[in-house]
Amino acid sequence: MENEIALAQSDFSLDEEHRTLVIQNLTELRDSVWETMSWNTRKAYQSDFNQYLKFCRAHALPALASDWKITKIACQAFFDELMTSELKHHTIKRKLASVRFFIGVSELPDPWKHSKLFNRYINGRLKEKPAVQKQAKPLKLNDVRLATQALDVNSLLGLRDAVLVNVALDTLFRASNILGIEVKHIDWQTKTIFAPRSKTDQSGEGYYGYFSDEAADLLTRWLDKAQITEGFVFRKLSPKQTVQKEPMQYQALLKRYEAIGMTIDTDGRFTCHSTRTGGVLTLIEADVPMAEIVLSGNWKSEAMAIRYAKQYQAGKTGMAKVR
Repeated sequence: MENEIALAQSDFSLDEEHRTLVIQNLTELRDSVWETMSWNTRKAYQSDFNQYLKFCRAHALPALASDWKITKIACQAFFDELMTSELKHHTIKRKLASVRFFIGVSELPDPWKHSKLFNRYINGRLKEKPAVQKQAKPLKLNDVRLATQALDVNSLLGLRDAVLVNVALDTLFRASNILGIEVKHIDWQTKTIFAPRSKTDQSGEGYYGYFSDEAADLLTRWLDKAQITEGFVFRKLSPKQTVQKEPMQYQALLKRYEAIGMTIDTDGRFTCHSTRTGGVLTLIEADVPMAEIVLSGNWKSEAMAIRYAKQYQAGKTGMAKVR
């Protein structure tokens, strides 16, 4: 956030009244609001806006301005460059939303609100990009069991990998929820794990995920072997497999999913979302009602779960019932 505050005093095209307002608002965002936002949201906003600022600097364009027409020129030029890239529809929309977030925080005139023609231009050109995002290659129950058998669970690395995919599959947790699990979040009696926050949980109520006896056995073995009695469950391991105090980070988790894919000799790479996708497909194949799947995955509607299930359903409906 320091970068944006500094730029408000230099690279932004602001009159004195707006300059003072923008600096005040960005400072308030940094000091009072930024830490209340989810880590993934902060990361996306910061990364996207930094990309926009870098683009504006390279092309000598004011990133934000008191005059919305000036801001429009920069935003349109940035959008046009994004459209020449390999980025998908949703990624480009997200990057534009990040720019608009900072325009809104700064309380500067928003070109999207002032120009219907600009809106039509953006929306019209976005149709040129594919809107459907490719889903993560699913890790279903059978895959997870194969991986558990193939992994060396006598080593700390192999045991942690087995716990990761089993707990992730059962709970349908996102990567951020998996990495955030602490010992105090585990209820052994009810076989549930509490996720204090989630991507869609704006109220901060949290939610619970179930874990099976298979996952419980592995989890118990991991905590005992790693000598973890409190704090984060999934810890960093040194090159010599010494358990660290710090939790795993996202990139480390992604690498473990990729390594697990190679362990079971599957084509294509798994991602941190593979167990969430695979969990949904496992439940659908077991004829679990969609309402229960939505509840398990902590979605607000059936839309996302149905999207995950499209490929499976295509193979079970329509002509699949005839030929």
